[in-house]
Amino acid sequence: MENNSDILKSIEQDAQLKQERMPMEITNAEAVRVAAKLLEFLKEREIHQVEFARMIGVGNARLNQFLKNKYKGKLDTIINKVLNMMESMGRKERRVKNVAYVQTSVAKGIAALITQTEAFSDEEGKIGLLIGDGGHGKSHCLRQYAQANKNTIYVELDSAMTSTTMFAEIAKALKIDSSGSLGNVTRRLIESLLPRHCIIMLDEASWLSVYHLNQLRQIISVKSKCPLILAGNQDLLKTVMQSTTRRGYESLDQFTSRLSYILNLDEKGSSKDGGLYTVEDIQKLYSYGGIRLTGDAVNTLRKICRTPRSGRLRTCSHIIAALHTASQVVKSGVIDSVAIVSAIEQLGLPVKVWLPVGFENVKEEQEEQTISKIA
Repeated sequence: MENNSDILKSIEQDAQLKQERMPMEITNAEAVRVAAKLLEFLKEREIHQVEFARMIGVGNARLNQFLKNKYKGKLDTIINKVLNMMESMGRKERRVKNVAYVQTSVAKGIAALITQTEAFSDEEGKIGLLIGDGGHGKSHCLRQYAQANKNTIYVELDSAMTSTTMFAEIAKALKIDSSGSLGNVTRRLIESLLPRHCIIMLDEASWLSVYHLNQLRQIISVKSKCPLILAGNQDLLKTVMQSTTRRGYESLDQFTSRLSYILNLDEKGSSKDGGLYTVEDIQKLYSYGGIRLTGDAVNTLRKICRTPRSGRLRTCSHIIAALHTASQVVKSGVIDSVAIVSAIEQLGLPVKVWLPVGFENVKEEQEEQTISKIA
């Protein structure tokens, strides 16, 4: 990029623009103007007043008074909240976005994992593991699969859950009573699931212990006869693959005997044959909004996707979104490896740390290209 601080200047200009839109002096006339502007904003976007009030953290009655120019409280506080939210939503709308979902190689692999696990489930439900660090797009693919396949239940776990709250979340997703003791919740789960054809997908499962895995095996796989998909990082795989000779870990034999398929995205993503993401995948994901990726840009993004701890697709998305704000990119309609490296440096992204060799190689290739052009 000709201007090495192009992205940062765009961000600063956007911030300055927001600051300039905030009124310096709050008067009744200014309050009337902002209220009218908000009514128009809500109408254009079909946002209900109650929803907007919740978004800015005020009661609906309070917001209603403001919109009718009857508010007796501190005008500067509510006007600040209103303008901040409208500007925040406006910035997101101004960002050029790609299509919501792209059928990448990873998405196809995850669909194959789910269908195979389901196909092998007969007298009891089989178990499939989806392993990968952050940025592969696991959660996005699982949610999209659940939306498209109504016999699939998607639940996002977290490390603060107990066994009771974990099964209660599954019950909520199934729209059955989630109250009461662990015994009552699991009994209702079994009664609901047993006559149904249902796949249970649990995301963020890295924190699960051997004890939790055994409970899930017993309740979901054995008693409810449902296929079970667990998604997490390498910690989940380490837990599953522990020695069963350790006291208290004997149940892992029962768990692993029901495994139908383990899809390890980290292994596949780091392979020397090009990794998980093809040239076509990257082009589909990031050539949008009238902006084209050059061949060297595609290779640089694929290099990020192949590198552990780099953030993979998530980092690539941040980089591309930032570049769409840069005037040089908007003007040229092209993103190349020079622009990507510049974005990484300007934004201080950790991928630079995880990619010391690859990052330097990209810069060396750019310097060689520059020299050849001069010559």
